[in-house]
Amino acid sequence: MNFTEKINSSLVFVDTFAKTQSVMDQFKGKNIRIAYSGGADSDTIMWLMRWAGYNITGVFYDTGLEYQATKNHIEYMKSEGFDIEIIKPSIPIPTSAKRYGVPFISKRVSQFLYGMQLNNFDFVNDGNLSFDILIQKYPKIKSYLEWWCNKNDKIRYNIEWNKGLREFLIQYGLPFSVSSKCCDKAKKDPIKKYAKENKIDLMLLGIRKAEGGMRTIIYNSCYLESKEHSYSMYFPLFWWSNEDKELFDTEMGIKHSDAYSVYGLKRTGCAGCPFGMDFEEKISVVKNFEPKLDKAINNIFGKSYEWTRLYNEFKKDYKSISFKQKTI
Repeated sequence: MNFTEKINSSLVFVDTFAKTQSVMDQFKGKNIRIAYSGGADSDTIMWLMRWAGYNITGVFYDTGLEYQATKNHIEYMKSEGFDIEIIKPSIPIPTSAKRYGVPFISKRVSQFLYGMQLNNFDFVNDGNLSFDILIQKYPKIKSYLEWWCNKNDKIRYNIEWNKGLREFLIQYGLPFSVSSKCCDKAKKDPIKKYAKENKIDLMLLGIRKAEGGMRTIIYNSCYLESKEHSYSMYFPLFWWSNEDKELFDTEMGIKHSDAYSVYGLKRTGCAGCPFGMDFEEKISVVKNFEPKLDKAINNIFGKSYEWTRLYNEFKKDYKSISFKQKTI
């Protein structure tokens, strides 16, 4: 069975091509781009669209802190005839981290801690006070205090979602500035600006349900109309399993970045980002394969790495104590 026969015999591929043709017909003559990250899924979209007969420009948002492997791969893709625009950040990650603070634990946690620090919240001395007392002392940060005091209906919108974090901050404080602004300044803001200036109607993104993560929780369909964004979004690979993607990549002979094939990363993202349970793995990869980048990320995110390790150790003891209390 040749490649075309394999594709035509698979319902997921047949459905993908039918849906893709339908979407592309809907946006015929309009401005379409592929959000190209240099990652494996965005590679597959570039090749998929070419195979389907469409030549679409990819857009890469340079954060100012990228793997050399990613930069090399972009040049390779260009040599294969793909058109990829490189968009510079409004503020590069190194500058943003220095100006606003570094990411810590997660984007949501960083956003709340940033707001609390801006209002000089005293984690050690005021952390155990009740919400009623805190709102009198810090009247401008009600939503942050609701997070801190676990007042929201859904646990994921409260600090208790991160086990022991409140107790950790009460004990150790937070002696460095925290912020998620690097995400906004390096990606979110440039994306909005580019979409507006180029009047983008449709953006194709490499989001797959099988990958898991927050993005696949937010989206329940492979197509999103331009209601919340200035453009519509289509996820051609949304329903593909890992096996589907592997079959397509193998049959097409798709070459991915060394970040995957040599470094062994499952995702690239922002180099050295402290977010996520696997941050130690990511910084270990940088240390082993890109020593220049290793020096840079430790200069930028060093405090976050240090404090995340301290929190993880604290969390182990906290969970142990909590379990003993529940069983007494």
